[in-house]
Amino acid sequence: MNDRPIGDAQSIVADAVEMAGGQRALARLRGIAQSDISQALNSGPTDARNRVLNGLGYFVATLEVIRPMKGQNR
Repeated sequence: MNDRPIGDAQSIVADAVEMAGGQRALARLRGIAQSDISQALNSGPTDARNRVLNGLGYFVATLEVIRPMKGQNR
């Protein structure tokens, strides 16, 4: 597996937003609430960050590591 430090979460979300063309576009593409995306980018609540990571194909394996879901290694 390609585990990544939880500190990379904000960067992962920012990259996904940029590739999608904005927060609204990412929200539509992935079925994620735009408010959750905004909170994840701005170090908001952990549950919002986790919902966004899940929508992007990651899950929080521990408090320190995120891991791509099986088949989501794009």
